[in-house]
Amino acid sequence: MKQAVLSLSGGMDSSTLLLYLLEKGYEVTALSFDYGQKHSIELERAAELIEYLDKAGHPVKYQRITLQGLVGLLDSNLVKGGDDVPEGHYEEDNMKDTVVPNRNKIFSSIIQAVALSLATKDLGDGMMEKRDVEIAMGIHAGDHAIYPDCRQEFRNADYKAFLEGNW
Repeated sequence: MKQAVLSLSGGMDSSTLLLYLLEKGYEVTALSFDYGQKHSIELERAAELIEYLDKAGHPVKYQRITLQGLVGLLDSNLVKGGDDVPEGHYEEDNMKDTVVPNRNKIFSSIIQAVALSLATKDLGDGMMEKRDVEIAMGIHAGDHAIYPDCRQEFRNADYKAFLEGNW
């Protein structure tokens, strides 16, 4: 069976990607990250979606990972303790306050590690089974200067680093 590891925020992009992967026949391991975000409603939606899919006969391996230790270290109005979240269009300068530094790289590193772990299964007696595991992130598709870790250049460089640093 095809396998994928998905970063599932519970928002529109990652939820749609989860449904796409299931439609394509993947066994999905979905990981949500609680890093102290103010908009924790997405985490609730992710859990509700997983529960709905399970009842509908489309089980997903799901885990919510807590990164609460980062809350006081991240300079962003999106995390608890920051100023109010500004409103506006992505191109407005005040929207830089909504960026969580290096968020997609943090999530990417974790789902890559899980995918590598799933890719190799110890069969015993020194025998190893290698499997292909897809890495999936449904991230903001707009090409806005305030979100450099959503751009294709970032994703390409991240994937290159992943290939260089792993087997």
